[in-house]
Amino acid sequence: MTLGKGGVGKTSIAVMIARRLAEQGLPVTLTTTDPAAHVHDAVGQVTDNLVVERINPVEEIERYRTEVLADAAHLDDDGRALLEEDLRSPCIKEIAVFQAFARTVFKADNRITVIDTAPTGHTILLLDAAQSYHREVLKRGDAHSEEVTGLLPRLRDAEFARLLICTLPEATPVHEAADLQEDLARAGIKPAGWVVNQSLTPLEVTDPLLVSRRKRETDYLNEITASHSDVMYLLPWQEGGLH
Repeated sequence: MTLGKGGVGKTSIAVMIARRLAEQGLPVTLTTTDPAAHVHDAVGQVTDNLVVERINPVEEIERYRTEVLADAAHLDDDGRALLEEDLRSPCIKEIAVFQAFARTVFKADNRITVIDTAPTGHTILLLDAAQSYHREVLKRGDAHSEEVTGLLPRLRDAEFARLLICTLPEATPVHEAADLQEDLARAGIKPAGWVVNQSLTPLEVTDPLLVSRRKRETDYLNEITASHSDVMYLLPWQEGGLH
């Protein structure tokens, strides 16, 4: 699973990982919230052992609304009106995508599943009270209890899940990534490592501007290894993105 703020290359890194694993003949599912066309372009030719899926927030919201209303057939008119008002809440998108995310992780037993996004650290913290989360927030009774209550233990299990925090070798992305790691720690989740994307450090550069930028990266890379993670992967800057 690749995590991080927008613009650090989570999707590109997830696509690279999925493609490399598939090239080794392993069964891989790549799940993304990114537009499907972009992902398919990045993946290239999809082989039989690589499946590309997309969590579409619009579709997930409609699926969630339909299922909740179907389960509420016993409500009177006033109760149904209150429920429909709840379903117009801005948080419904987060809940619906969270449900899809939990479903994806739940199914990840027989295939390597690469996910390019995840609920925020604060959302993951809600899983500490997973039973009340699926009863009170999802309002779905026990329909998805196994998927939801099983999510946090799976994310905590280093033998099952590998969470990679993605960042750039710059001040703001590194500090935002550190904040995300603190959120995960409070939920009992330890990332497998940090991925620093678009780094000039592994490259030989001569342009004065690039030399200066390459030198500035050192402080942020040292901060990561000294304060945030024992495991750091450097992905060199590439014209046209990752391959």
